[in-house]
Amino acid sequence: MCRIHAVAFSREDRLSLETYFSALADLFYPQFCVGCGSRASDVLCRSCFDNLPHVGSPRCARCGHPTAFEAFVCDECKDVDFAFETARAPLRYEGVGKEIIHALKYRGYFPVVEKIMAPMMEFVIEENSFDFVVPVPMHSSRRRKRGFNQAEVMARSVSRKINRPVSDKLEVVRRVRDQVELTAAGRRDNVRGAFRHTGRIGGKVLLVDDVFTTGSTMSECAETLRLAGASEVHAISFCRTC
Repeated sequence: MCRIHAVAFSREDRLSLETYFSALADLFYPQFCVGCGSRASDVLCRSCFDNLPHVGSPRCARCGHPTAFEAFVCDECKDVDFAFETARAPLRYEGVGKEIIHALKYRGYFPVVEKIMAPMMEFVIEENSFDFVVPVPMHSSRRRKRGFNQAEVMARSVSRKINRPVSDKLEVVRRVRDQVELTAAGRRDNVRGAFRHTGRIGGKVLLVDDVFTTGSTMSECAETLRLAGASEVHAISFCRTC
């Protein structure tokens, strides 16, 4: 009969083995910083982490835009009829923040969601009595091309952080033009009537997207949710243009 003998490792042996396996893992599964592309022990190197473009405060209490002093509304949103109550984002859409978005959106690098995005988004959520978390939907043709909806991936991670269910009944009913080169007014016209919600939804809703630009898409989604029965809609994104 073959006997298996337990082998006792000293602390030095264990450290040597850990170093060996760490080096082996790094050889076959190297980790690179999504911000600058350099080798790193996590998704961001220390330098890029220190250079995250935080929105900070003071900021507009309504749309979350940085302001010179605390204000209920700011020059950016005072003449805009948003359907959501508030909008928040932890980072500006520039530098490292933009690179994190691109890592998820264009390279499908999902570790950034659990390690960076969801924790930072949870930190800036001011209203915590939500009934549902809802991702901004993506048209089926665009989803097939990309393979996933980044807003849905983010929403599910945030929902786990705040322990609230995800509702996926908000849908796109028609494909809209790419919003990049459109004016604020053009963006509002572009998304008007582009969404629907199947069935009813009640209570307070946290609406999730990757980037807040003019707020047109989130406002149109919020209006659809309000018509479906939501009492309040609060918008959260990882980045916002400033």
